[in-house]
Amino acid sequence: MKLLSVLLLACCVSWPVLGQEKLRVASTPNPNLFPLLVAMEDDLSLPVEIVPIADGADIDAVFANGKADALLSMTYTAAKKVISGKVPDLRLVYVGLWKGFSEVTYRKDHIKTFSDLRGKGVIVAGPTGGGKNGGPDLIFQAALKRRGMTVADMNICYLPVMDAVKLLKERALLNTDSHCDPSFDFPASGISLVEPAATGMIMQGMMPLSVAENMERSIEYQPLFAGYTAWPKDQLPHGGVSVLGKVLDDPAQAKLVATVLAAYKKSAEKISNARRFQALSISRTISRGISRYYQQYKLELPAPVIMASIVREKLIFRGDATASMQDDLNRFLTEVVGTSPAPQFYALQ
Repeated sequence: MKLLSVLLLACCVSWPVLGQEKLRVASTPNPNLFPLLVAMEDDLSLPVEIVPIADGADIDAVFANGKADALLSMTYTAAKKVISGKVPDLRLVYVGLWKGFSEVTYRKDHIKTFSDLRGKGVIVAGPTGGGKNGGPDLIFQAALKRRGMTVADMNICYLPVMDAVKLLKERALLNTDSHCDPSFDFPASGISLVEPAATGMIMQGMMPLSVAENMERSIEYQPLFAGYTAWPKDQLPHGGVSVLGKVLDDPAQAKLVATVLAAYKKSAEKISNARRFQALSISRTISRGISRYYQQYKLELPAPVIMASIVREKLIFRGDATASMQDDLNRFLTEVVGTSPAPQFYALQ
């Protein structure tokens, strides 16, 4: 009788499922990843799995091979993947407003505009790859266009950020790196960087025993994109969470997305509001996460750099963008990518 009671109880009670299904999220080590790393630290049972990838080219492969359900990337990167047909089923469910990109140059060169870099060597850096045709390159070229210029007006070298740091610290000739054109027998005058890498580059030159020259943010990208009213002039809709349409169309999977997205939004707000000890704790979480998932790419992001970027309000995450901003967002993505994504691309939650 006792055994029968146990069996009846087992039929009627919903027991926890071992090996709970998780949302598989592909991401390069870009700032979109930071809120997810914090969310996973705050809730160890959060049903999500990070699929680390090196660069934009890897996005195509992980989705083609069915290894990812969602993507953390720049909004314009996701839009380009859909427009190009590389990952046509992506749907944008979240937009983050950042202070993201800037041009970092040597202080003594007095660079103030892109025109001051005409004919000079400039590095466009990706987190692990060179970033060509990826998010950093897309926003860089769009910023140039805003000033009536193209990459042909400069001598561009696409480099992984760790390689770029070495060249800039030593102010070495660009052609000493095999990624660069052999004819570039001059050093770089500037580098396009996203936060917190820009803060890290500037901090390098401030170290007491550093051989690096002092550098500064000479050109902020965000204010260049005038004419949009859905966000402040010092921010842009760089950040994006995209999910496959077939995942969103499945009720069970959509519920999983909602759970992860809610935690992501909460953590984005937590990063934005963090100060002092909380900022230090968050920075350590992010730094550990980058080391854990991206050590294979020899990428480092020290906690003091992340913390400095947060407390100086250079790294800002705002997750209050809603469907009401869709018209401006569509115009912005069309400007950066060159073509408007189809209406079904937008599924903001």
